[in-house]
Amino acid sequence: MSIWLLGLAVTLVTGIAATAYLWLVRRPHDEMSYGLHALSGLRWREFSRLVLSAMERRGLSEASPEPHETREPQSTFLLARGDERWLLSCKHGSAYRIAAAPVLELAASIRLGAAHGGILATEGNVEKEGRDAAQGNNIEVLDGPRLWPEVVDLIEPSLREQVVAYAAARAKRHIGIAWFGALAFGAAAMATWSGQQAASSPVERAAPATPPATSTPVAPVPAPVAAGNFQEPTEEELEAQMREVLKALAKTPGITRGVWQTKLTLSVDRIASEKDVWPWICLELERYPALRTSRVQLNPPPGSNEPVRWRQCKNM
Repeated sequence: MSIWLLGLAVTLVTGIAATAYLWLVRRPHDEMSYGLHALSGLRWREFSRLVLSAMERRGLSEASPEPHETREPQSTFLLARGDERWLLSCKHGSAYRIAAAPVLELAASIRLGAAHGGILATEGNVEKEGRDAAQGNNIEVLDGPRLWPEVVDLIEPSLREQVVAYAAARAKRHIGIAWFGALAFGAAAMATWSGQQAASSPVERAAPATPPATSTPVAPVPAPVAAGNFQEPTEEELEAQMREVLKALAKTPGITRGVWQTKLTLSVDRIASEKDVWPWICLELERYPALRTSRVQLNPPPGSNEPVRWRQCKNM
């Protein structure tokens, strides 16, 4: 086999395999992870309505829907499907790690209310003992990976598009790094094959027609290191970056304050023109790769007839 064909084959096989994994496996997983992170920024009522809408698609609706006068968040709902009664318990927050106690509490409520069964919905995770308790009490668990498919089509379209774009951008970035690595693998395979041929055929090694092992072009190996400088921030790092953006905006002329409505949406109150403040907002957001695609709600100056504007510094 030609040494060039060997290198090309190794590069293509490695690159195509990595691309398929990153796009078909990792991208949907990242999309779900970013989506659940966005859901955790919703208010209690918004999250509850989202889950109730998902249950309505199953044929389960509130047994006695009434306007809620209280400002306290409601986490338990009685649902009906024909003669069946189900209790829905919403645990709002991606930091939830639910053990057996909340599941057993829901089971007790099911028995007291003579319900057919229960549903536990959360962006967090239900641990093994919680799942075991749910199986013995006719309770369906809809935690992170199981909840996302139920609600993905119901969230705000602009937020869903942003989550999809963020996951796709991360996948494309990693695919580019993977192809640099594939080039390095191909070059290494060529160098190894050339060395083996030279060791087994010393006469051919001396012949001028045979290219020496040192003439094998090697792909630039350091490139993946340079391309991989960006790393996804941890939860604590992301919150620190968000605080730094707010501090900088508070010192910017023409801006009175900035508020993170969610971890993907920044609201800015301004007294100067949009043309004057927008470059400064983007300058601060683009300092942090994880925040550069955030949606920005530009609020008009007090007493102005200008509409609220929604803008974005970077699409990916």
